[in-house]
Amino acid sequence: MSLESILVGVLAIGIGLAWAFYGTKVFFILLPIWAFLFGLLTGAQWAEDVFGQGFFSTVLSWGIGIGFGLVLAVICYFWYYAAITIAVGALGYALGVGILDFLNIDASTLGIIVGLIVGAVFAVAAFVLAVPIWLIVIVSAFGGAAAVINGVLIIFGRITLADMASGLFGGLFTDTAIGIIAWIALGAVAFFYQTRDLGQTAVAVERSRYRY
Repeated sequence: MSLESILVGVLAIGIGLAWAFYGTKVFFILLPIWAFLFGLLTGAQWAEDVFGQGFFSTVLSWGIGIGFGLVLAVICYFWYYAAITIAVGALGYALGVGILDFLNIDASTLGIIVGLIVGAVFAVAAFVLAVPIWLIVIVSAFGGAAAVINGVLIIFGRITLADMASGLFGGLFTDTAIGIIAWIALGAVAFFYQTRDLGQTAVAVERSRYRY
């Protein structure tokens, strides 16, 4: 197992667990960290699809991933609406790209476009449904769970780092029997954990801390 695989796997498990179980309680702190992880993976994916770089196998791949991750993290830290959009849209993007990969449709540019479209639909839904707290609970619980399961699968050699080149769901779909079941189970546990005292922790998503 490569050092890159261990590093990404540990990051996915650590950040994923925190986001899954404490996404609403410490939203202001955790969202930029989660956005960085999403940007890191997505940036490296774009480096592979657009520039032909290996997934986390070159300096350029890491540079684009880290750069994009930092940009999203800073945006999430300062702007509330952007934070909500990225939180929900990131899950939609990962789902869109992952499904395309699961269907064995090998089209790099198409994958990015489909991911962006699905992500945009998820982001718009965050405002149209007017239930940001519940959306944050669902997105953080199941998004974090996806990261955790991917990290565990990498560490135990069930999937490779390259399998995550199509996003968090791409990794899950690679080892479908274990990945999807474990993801749903962990996501459900995290969801119910967060909803135990949702009324008291709703203030964690405090708009006054953001600029609109």
